[in-house]
Amino acid sequence: MKIEDIEDAALDCALFEDYYYNPQLQPAYIDGFKRGTKWRIDSVWHEVSEEPERNRIYLAQLGDSAFDTFYDSENWVKFSRGVNMQRWAYVEDLLPNKQEE
Repeated sequence: MKIEDIEDAALDCALFEDYYYNPQLQPAYIDGFKRGTKWRIDSVWHEVSEEPERNRIYLAQLGDSAFDTFYDSENWVKFSRGVNMQRWAYVEDLLPNKQEE
């Protein structure tokens, strides 16, 4: 997703979904929307020092750009150190929640 896509989505929400738009506040709409999207993405990720619950599927970032999914956290401490894990998130937290829409 490009930054322009996020800015367009911010204005679409203000103009077409909320019916509230003030041209002087356009930078605030865009900035608030971008900060909100960053917060939402960052809020689901956990530090490697936090062990995931057993029997839940999670996505782990390995190194700078590789990702993989895992299920069993039985050997978490040994495993998380051995693969250069950066952070992890439950897969269900990364997917849209139909109840929120």
